[in-house]
Amino acid sequence: MKETRKNVAIIFGGKSAEHEVSVRSANAVYNNIDRDLFNPSLIYIDRDGNWSFIDEENISDPGSDRSVKGTFIPWLKGKDLKCIIDIYFPVLHGPNGEDGRIQGMFEMAGVPFVGAGSFSSNLAMDKSVSKIIFRNAGLEIAEFKSFTSNDLESISRTIEEEFGYPCYVKPNSLGSSVGISRVMNKEELRKAINEAFRFDTRIIIEEEIIGKEYEVSVNGNNDPVTSNPGSFIPSKDFYDYEDKYILGETEFQIPAELPEEKNKELCDSAVKAYKSLYLNGFSRVDFFIEEKTGRIIINEINTIPGFTEISMFPKLWQTSGLNFKDLITELIKLGFEHSEKIFSKENTP
Repeated sequence: MKETRKNVAIIFGGKSAEHEVSVRSANAVYNNIDRDLFNPSLIYIDRDGNWSFIDEENISDPGSDRSVKGTFIPWLKGKDLKCIIDIYFPVLHGPNGEDGRIQGMFEMAGVPFVGAGSFSSNLAMDKSVSKIIFRNAGLEIAEFKSFTSNDLESISRTIEEEFGYPCYVKPNSLGSSVGISRVMNKEELRKAINEAFRFDTRIIIEEEIIGKEYEVSVNGNNDPVTSNPGSFIPSKDFYDYEDKYILGETEFQIPAELPEEKNKELCDSAVKAYKSLYLNGFSRVDFFIEEKTGRIIINEINTIPGFTEISMFPKLWQTSGLNFKDLITELIKLGFEHSEKIFSKENTP
């Protein structure tokens, strides 16, 4: 990158159920970005999908900004916004931000952006599809079934035949543990199904894995590198939205206390999962280590993990020797590198 400061547009908010988490993540990115290298600006997407530039004083409560809002095309403002913004940094969790839609828009416009491309983002966001890819790549997964109908009798019959209770009901394409329920019986299943369908047109139901949860942060384009793994013990049955962002009662172990061989196996599995979805930029990869067997079972990949001060993604890198400010710089650098590759003239017919 040139010595002159690059203009970075942090995009956050959105219509997703993870709107509030996005606001908090963007706040942390904005406050920790290296001002000697970058000049950050803020683009807020409200819950109705309207885009607007906002000022620094409104970042914690962007909805209070009463400036004119409207449909926003990021590469156009007057004649050309490209001369104002050098790279876009989407900090959008969940649908319309982490699922490839906004990344596809950047790709169509030919503008640099931070993080995974549209195709890979879509694969990672789709729990059913990504699990099939993980399994084909030789990774262990929990048994699961996906459904598009809320036919209780059909679903309960399938679950009882395949893996039984307890099990987990989840929206197919959402994060931050929104809409997830642990289910012990058919009576609880009905409520859980209805809850998951509030957030998605498809749901998945997974067998319960008895074991400890681990997470690994991954950065890179062609040659990804990993942080040390971390682990945690939720204060509830599972690491739900309230436990992640409100209660703050989860016990963290960063880095995780693991034998060197198991530590390496987790990191190798994270890279294998990352490559299986053709990812670039950065991600957080979530695993279980099954209590009885010691099997490493992949849960999911988050292509735009939380960036709050208490989020695992930056915490894992911090304990691996990369502080928050340098982490953001690294991610922006990777975004420029990847964009230069995919937008190069050599790739144009």
